[in-house]
Amino acid sequence: MKFLFKPQENRFLLVNAIFVITAIVIERAGLSLGMYIYADTAFHVFNVPLIIIAYWLIIGHTSWVAYKKFGWFAGFLTGVLIDLPIEFLAFHLGWWAWNPSWTPAVFFNAPVANFLVYLSVSFGSILIYKSVMKPKMEQKKYA
Repeated sequence: MKFLFKPQENRFLLVNAIFVITAIVIERAGLSLGMYIYADTAFHVFNVPLIIIAYWLIIGHTSWVAYKKFGWFAGFLTGVLIDLPIEFLAFHLGWWAWNPSWTPAVFFNAPVANFLVYLSVSFGSILIYKSVMKPKMEQKKYA
């Protein structure tokens, strides 16, 4: 029987689906809580700009690569390290605006909660990869 995708590719698609769903849910929560507002963009999925969803995919996969190459600490910090220059650009180019929230603003009006979310995203991404992308098992060959 031929499959459209190999099992490893199916697991990779599952990881991406989990990242996308998580991104939409968390971004919608932030919008609903009034933590930020986005500038008008052409493409949205449930009021979340498509570029933000792609951004979450990049952070998720990069966190995994950093974890595999350098260990937990590097993988854990990857989300925040990627977010810092993006926050700088977003502030100056008007991609989104942070509203005053229950945590203090620490970096171009981004609150502490933003960075805690990205630490969690990196950690969660690593755990998702570890649980979904299991190493290929040796298949027994029967004579």
